[in-house]
Amino acid sequence: MVEGDELIIGDAWGAIEYKGKGTFIAGGAGVTPFIAILKQLEKDGELDGHRLIFSNHTAKDVIMESYFQKILGDQFISTLTHEKVDGHAKKRIDMDFLKEHISDFHQQFYVCGPDQMVTDISKYLEMLGASADGIVFEH
Repeated sequence: MVEGDELIIGDAWGAIEYKGKGTFIAGGAGVTPFIAILKQLEKDGELDGHRLIFSNHTAKDVIMESYFQKILGDQFISTLTHEKVDGHAKKRIDMDFLKEHISDFHQQFYVCGPDQMVTDISKYLEMLGASADGIVFEH
């Protein structure tokens, strides 16, 4: 910016409130609200019982991968939809994927990503037994 440029700031929007242990499911930049939550859980020593499933198009799109691996270990699952790379599942997060990677659907689920992904995953989670009240997403 240079002197004289105008900057317009609007209302803040979007918030995912942490409601307890569970699984975070993110698509692309949808991981953003989870970063602050996971950092706070790490700081408080409360990461046990949490999992992150993070889907991206390609490996270069996976932000903070080494951090998530460090703090979550095998509770960090990365999926890629447009390429096959070691250390990442090449699969969309669909109902079969959820059944394969989640054994307890009576927990909190946090879902953030593209609108259609959030809609689909929320529907799948409910079909698999998750409570509608146990699925947190941005409205």
